[in-house]
Amino acid sequence: MASVDSLLPKPAVHVDPSVTKECEGVVDIPHRFIPYDEAIGLWAEDRRISGECKRGKHAAIVIIKVLAR
Repeated sequence: MASVDSLLPKPAVHVDPSVTKECEGVVDIPHRFIPYDEAIGLWAEDRRISGECKRGKHAAIVIIKVLAR
């Protein structure tokens, strides 16, 4: 005999699309001499994009996609 839970419709799961959006790509490095100050700015931007975002958000996306099935 089927349980009562299996007879009830599964509740709809809504996940905001912004949560499952992947992080931005890496910073493009120009093909020319890069002054130190500009290099530091490019490095900081790259860290902002790929540091925490890549590690933490990718794990969250995987978990959300599994739970939202």
